[in-house]
Amino acid sequence: MTKIINIVDANRDYYCSKKFSFIKFDLERKTTYTCHAAAPHPVDFDWLEKNPGQIFNNPINIHERQQMLANERNSSCEQNCWPAEDKGAVSPRLYQGGNIKTHTDVITTPTTIDITIGSDCNLQCLYCCKEFSSTWRNDIIKNGNYDLDSEANRYKKETMDVALSSVSQRNRHNKHYQLLIDELILNSKNLEEALITGGEPLLNNSLLDIISELSHVPVIQIYSGLGLSYSRFFRIVTQLAQYKNVQLIISAEGIGKFLEFNRFGIRWEDFQKKMQVLSSLNIKTVFQSTLTNLSLFGFAEFYEYFKHYQITPTFAYQPNMMAPCVLDNESKQYIIDSIKLLPEEVKNNIIKSMSAEPSEEQRIDIGKFLKEFKKRNNQLDLSIYPNSFLTWVEI
Repeated sequence: MTKIINIVDANRDYYCSKKFSFIKFDLERKTTYTCHAAAPHPVDFDWLEKNPGQIFNNPINIHERQQMLANERNSSCEQNCWPAEDKGAVSPRLYQGGNIKTHTDVITTPTTIDITIGSDCNLQCLYCCKEFSSTWRNDIIKNGNYDLDSEANRYKKETMDVALSSVSQRNRHNKHYQLLIDELILNSKNLEEALITGGEPLLNNSLLDIISELSHVPVIQIYSGLGLSYSRFFRIVTQLAQYKNVQLIISAEGIGKFLEFNRFGIRWEDFQKKMQVLSSLNIKTVFQSTLTNLSLFGFAEFYEYFKHYQITPTFAYQPNMMAPCVLDNESKQYIIDSIKLLPEEVKNNIIKSMSAEPSEEQRIDIGKFLKEFKKRNNQLDLSIYPNSFLTWVEI
């Protein structure tokens, strides 16, 4: 549960432009976010039916904007940004320029909509969770909860998880789903970009219909880990190639065994083959690399291998045990040495994000997590990590 803090600190800047320009729809869980890094809010469908087209200006969103204009610490940002900045790290707000003031009116229209189209996903990415991956959800239902002190809810089976696992994509399309689709269309008139995330969007049978509805939007970005069969992948991307405003944002930050570990469920050879198809179809393709303590290992080699692509690094602070700083000192120095040839801004942000001292709880939990993850997926090889790190987390 998000810790609620409501204070005014004259020495801190708590403004973020994303609250005034961005909205994320989770079509499956029926929630919205006012930033991809913020905590979600459940949709009040009774209110929405009486106020069509106003989901972006609902009472909760207006209140959060009022708080930001008053320089108050917004509770939904306690999930990622404020804890990172408290430790001197680079938060999503900072690396996306959200601290630059752009709005003074609490009533506004979105320029970016992010649609979480569904949680169907064949991958079990290390930093992900049951909300955004059916593979994660099914693992917890089948094999039980993870025994982690600081991340109990993230890896705990709940009633919603069991319900979602037994409902097909088609049967999730109820009245409330359609209301959210209607809101998506009504709020798309002034969009600069639409983002489609998952799960794995290329597995969702509604993807092409939604893209058709948004065909007027200048830029449509689809976030994919490429974790699907080659036949389905080829069929979908061949159809996507007809939309010149569509871009594929590939989630990856490692090559070889590092890709296969951090993005568990895909083989490196398969990943390379699909990247070649995207190049042959002339689909604009860029990378978004989610940097955690685990994915920092091997990132320099990934950056060199794909240096002819645009690569945007982001930093994950959830789960807390995977914050970039949760490393032993020897591993931190190893990573600093490995990234010497990266662009200065990228290098400096990585070093800054590793600078805080990890807590004992973080150290214990990442060790317990890796041992349990390896136990459930026995073919994985922990030896890709340095001995100093494995010793530090007691593996």
